[in-house]
Amino acid sequence: MKYSIFLFIVSILLNQSCSSDRTQKTRDDEVWNSEIIYHVFQRSFYDSNGDRNGDLNGLTQKLDYLKELGVTTILCTPLYESDFYHNYFAKNYDKIDPKYGTMEDYLAMIKAIHRKGMKFIMDMETQYAQNGNKWFDDSYKNPRSTYSEFIYYSDSLNQHPDQFYVQSGSDLVFFRGWPDTKSNIVYLNLNNKKVKDWTKTFYAHWVDPNNDGKFDDGVDGFRIDHMMDNLDNKGTFTNMFVNFWEPVFKYCKAINPKLFVVGEQSNWAEYGEDMIVKGGIDASFGFPIYFAIAGTPSFFIGKSADSTLRNDLNANNIGKQVEQTLTKIPKGKYFINFLENHDTQRFATAVKDDKRKMECGAILNILLPGIPSIYYGQELGVTGQIGDWGYDVNHVPVREAFPWTPNPEDSGTAVFYKDSGPWWNKSYFKTGASAKLALSVQQKDPESLWNLYRRLIHFRRDSKAIREGNFIPLQTGSQDILAFSRENNGEKVIVMLNLSGQKVKTGLPSLKKSWYESRTTIKGDTLHLQPYGYAIWRQ
Repeated sequence: MKYSIFLFIVSILLNQSCSSDRTQKTRDDEVWNSEIIYHVFQRSFYDSNGDRNGDLNGLTQKLDYLKELGVTTILCTPLYESDFYHNYFAKNYDKIDPKYGTMEDYLAMIKAIHRKGMKFIMDMETQYAQNGNKWFDDSYKNPRSTYSEFIYYSDSLNQHPDQFYVQSGSDLVFFRGWPDTKSNIVYLNLNNKKVKDWTKTFYAHWVDPNNDGKFDDGVDGFRIDHMMDNLDNKGTFTNMFVNFWEPVFKYCKAINPKLFVVGEQSNWAEYGEDMIVKGGIDASFGFPIYFAIAGTPSFFIGKSADSTLRNDLNANNIGKQVEQTLTKIPKGKYFINFLENHDTQRFATAVKDDKRKMECGAILNILLPGIPSIYYGQELGVTGQIGDWGYDVNHVPVREAFPWTPNPEDSGTAVFYKDSGPWWNKSYFKTGASAKLALSVQQKDPESLWNLYRRLIHFRRDSKAIREGNFIPLQTGSQDILAFSRENNGEKVIVMLNLSGQKVKTGLPSLKKSWYESRTTIKGDTLHLQPYGYAIWRQ
């Protein structure tokens, strides 16, 4: 097969300086496909005060690292006070978790992010409350409470609050939290006007905290966790997209029209287009592409403990899912392209710690359509498998401390879970794998996974074809090769990946000398790709 291909600019991908002290202007005039999202589990990122918990000041201190990598947008998991280490169920919506810092620390972080020319997305799950929340504590068995309307009770005496995934009318059920907490999780009365009004006001506060219309202290977007039209399929809160969520985002976007909202569809088998159209949001998550690349986690298919490991990547299936996703997402809207997140096994584990496959994953994450999202530590190839010790602790291994250095005792390493149970014995710090995973090690190795991510991210930044171009599958005569071009206004980028453990070849005459490749050779007019080899060209 013949391609008219000019050179891929090696200096961009291999030799360009990726760090800059220059503060970039905020890219308000660009589409969100220009962003690189860095998804942080902040408790595990960087500890600024020595208590082993990652915190907001620690994240602020590491903004230069994220700039060096090429990140443009930071997504944190929830920040409000909670008895759950992941903070997804609020005890106090109006207070920052003290382990993360104070409201002053938060505002200083947001302003620092914006000074760096970066954006911030806040994760929200505001459908629930836990015991300790004043609305629940005061109204439980107290129908005269000022807050009775804020919690959904199925009886007039406030004895039976509707509970998270618990049969209506049941006695209060405790959810076991890590490391040793017991909490009730109940529903806010999302059908009630007071709750709807509170939700609008609460979200709007984070958009412009001081109401000065400048947004230097406000979020640039929200991530809505567990977004459902029929919440938890209970039939209690229905038509949520139109009746609840759309008015919230309309209200917030009247304050800042550039606000970006991404929803996590609760059914991971879906594309999320219904949520986008009806819910007033801007993007969903590309779960079908994720499954095609990373495999199907066990908890999704009903198996226990271990997830299904990815033996080989299926080029045909990945290509089909990309095309299908592009047809499903409405024009002018987006999807997030990712390999892992705080609820999934690490991609390095899915591919059995095979660096060649991790490199292919990096290319797919950064160069396919969609807004790339990198889960912290993914750029280092950190491992992590969902466990089977109890509901809340199972995910600790996929939320481990970022390995700044090989030694977990070094300053800043956020090992909040150290020596707390069997999950610690599986930690890459405990097994010694951190000796190769650590950032301090990989930054010195030009062939490291970290350096590949950095080069790919900065190439994407310099290529409008990758950021905004169309996606055209290319036929190579081999079912093991995923080949595609991205094109925009005369610029073309061609990507070829051998996603199998076998050597493959394809015709490629007129290839120029300057190109970017790994594990490939040219013999005459034939391109030979070694197992998991790849080549990229740009004209």
